Amino acid sequence: MRKLGISIALLALAGCASTNYSDFDVSEAVISKLKINETHNLNERQHKLEISFDYEISEYVDTNNLYNCSVQFLALDGTTISMSNGKKSPCELNKAKGKKSIVWPTILDKAHSPSEEQLSKIKYPIEYFVAIHQRTGKNTNRIIGKSATQVSTVKI
Repeated sequence: MRKLGISIALLALAGCASTNYSDFDVSEAVISKLKINETHNLNERQHKLEISFDYEISEYVDTNNLYNCSVQFLALDGTTISMSNGKKSPCELNKAKGKKSIVWPTILDKAHSPSEEQLSKIKYPIEYFVAIHQRTGKNTNRIIGKSATQVSTVKI
């Protein structure tokens, strides 16, 4: 009987620990004062974007891991591709407004190992934008704000 009580308590705690992201209204975000410094040495497969910007999220909900940012690279078919190492976003946003600085390797950088298929889908010259996402499920999110599209200085 005691084991049953402990099991029920653990299940209840586990249920409370998971977040139902679909319960949150979708926010809107604005990116301003975008600054980008592009560095590259293609002979050594180095291509990084040093990015800084101000952001503001309306209807902000103070919940861990709800908002993050990324760099989205445009594909030939109109979709976008983004790559980052690891499961955790390198660009968490934990305030309703603030400044953010990140260094983001592009799809051409040796930090990533894109497939030939992924590389063949990318639009050249490389076009990209900074996006702010809101998590909508365990493995899903929605772009709630983005910068203007930028064009890479790299000539391929």
